[in-house]
Amino acid sequence: MQSPIKLATFNAENFYMLLDRGFSREEFEALSDAEYAAMNSSIYNPNKDRSKIEAIAGIILEEGFDFVGLCEVGGLETLENFNRVYLGNRYECRLYQENSRRGIFVGALVKKGRFGSIVARNVGGTYSRNLLELNLSGDGRTLRVFIVHLKSQYGQDHGLERRIEEVKQLSSLVDRHDCVVMGDFNGIAIRGHAQFEFEPFLELPFRDVLEAMDVPVGARFSHFYFNAGAASFSQLDYIFCSNDITILDGRALADMVPINYAQRRRLPSDHVFLTATIALSERRT
Repeated sequence: MQSPIKLATFNAENFYMLLDRGFSREEFEALSDAEYAAMNSSIYNPNKDRSKIEAIAGIILEEGFDFVGLCEVGGLETLENFNRVYLGNRYECRLYQENSRRGIFVGALVKKGRFGSIVARNVGGTYSRNLLELNLSGDGRTLRVFIVHLKSQYGQDHGLERRIEEVKQLSSLVDRHDCVVMGDFNGIAIRGHAQFEFEPFLELPFRDVLEAMDVPVGARFSHFYFNAGAASFSQLDYIFCSNDITILDGRALADMVPINYAQRRRLPSDHVFLTATIALSERRT
């Protein structure tokens, strides 16, 4: 792993792609919209629009990520279908269907041949979504990656007590060296502007890649939200790297910033990709 590693995190927003069989790309595109929709009978979690799935795949292929952490994926079948149909099986899929009552999970795409070994596990605990841990090894080094989707601020109790506990658990788990924590934090974890429940994590020796790239706080966003016509853009998604990792690049991929809800609905998600290019430090003795 001596060459730089290109990472991304993305909340794919209710990403379901359930199919009757292993369609090729040509067979899949030949389906009518009604045929495709009928393969997932759920009225709450229907299959995602194909144009939006294609847009997500286009970003992944164009950027050539070595590793992608995804939130709100409708199970391993969805991830594997996506990889086969749209990504040409370029990636290894990792996802464990545990912890989520909504049926949306965190998962990972790891570029085939990029790492010598991939070890993944679902981390236990009282998380409202599954927490995925991966060890990516090569050249005698191991990068440890955690993909998170923390409890949102919504719900009858606004999720605060659960989120406080989730942040404490996460802070006790992560390594202080050769470690990346990424995903949807469902809140503001920007130093100096963070919600108080993130303080235990922000005390750890980690840097947000947008912070490391000196992106002004007011220009950091990863999520679009419209309420009664009022726009709210905020950073809910993060890639945090332990301080021994060199951050070579980091940015949000947003070709278009919507000015109203109708424009937002045409985007593949209410979140955008965050990316980072990193290099591990010299081997410690």
